[in-house]
Amino acid sequence: MRAAVVACGVVAPLCGATLDEWSNGARLVTSIALWVSWAVCLLCVLVPSSISLTAVRLSCPTSIVCTALVVANDGDVAALVALVVTIVATLLVFSADVGDSFVQLSAYGDERRHLLRCPPAMIVIQVLAWAVWMSTIVATALFAIDRRWVVAVVLGVTAITLSSLLPERFHRYSRRWFVQVPAGLVIHDHVVLAETAMFLAANVRAVDMVTLADTDAADLTGGCRGAALRVTLADFETVVLAATRTDPGGRAIHVKSMTVCPSRPGRTLGEMTTPPPNTTSPASS
Repeated sequence: MRAAVVACGVVAPLCGATLDEWSNGARLVTSIALWVSWAVCLLCVLVPSSISLTAVRLSCPTSIVCTALVVANDGDVAALVALVVTIVATLLVFSADVGDSFVQLSAYGDERRHLLRCPPAMIVIQVLAWAVWMSTIVATALFAIDRRWVVAVVLGVTAITLSSLLPERFHRYSRRWFVQVPAGLVIHDHVVLAETAMFLAANVRAVDMVTLADTDAADLTGGCRGAALRVTLADFETVVLAATRTDPGGRAIHVKSMTVCPSRPGRTLGEMTTPPPNTTSPASS
């Protein structure tokens, strides 16, 4: 992934021949967008964290948009190569392994963070929101280049508003973790839960892998499908679900077993049930 992001530094030069045929304003705006998106991605891979994960996952697709615009306007073979480079980098940036690495590198002390899988419905919403956001930015630039100032100002205000609201919402999905600490287990997920759920190691009886359709454990996955991890407790605990229209204050439920969906459930289970030397695992299956 790091190699792919570094390789994205050639995208602007590869698009140079096509950009030379554009007007001065269009060439300048597109070149700046390509270089800025690459610089942000490069900074993120140099300083990885959960915040960097959100930033790089927003910046890499932006490079695809800019490069695709170049290719769509009679781009040459070099521009097509640049588009492929940005697509490969984006696919790697969105991989589960990269997500796990970034969130773990911002962990504290003995924490082991496992990024939770984003449910399909939430992915659709995020993609649509990002598409609207990018469309307003691109449209603002196009109308400004064309000197249609009234429309450009209206779209610009919309783009600024979305830029102030959406990044924080996107970042919530980089902060959904299933965490192993010496004292026990933690579900840090403010999309599904109103408050972080913490379980002492003494109360964790087992952690095993299940199929969501085949278990009656409390579903804390947010709507994922397929394989999940089931945490079984020795005694009931209370977790508070996130607020909804029907429950604006959240809803407390008592659970003795619950399911979560790490992005790599098999690896997560292996790490949780195989303690490092001279330590005791908080859970066993």
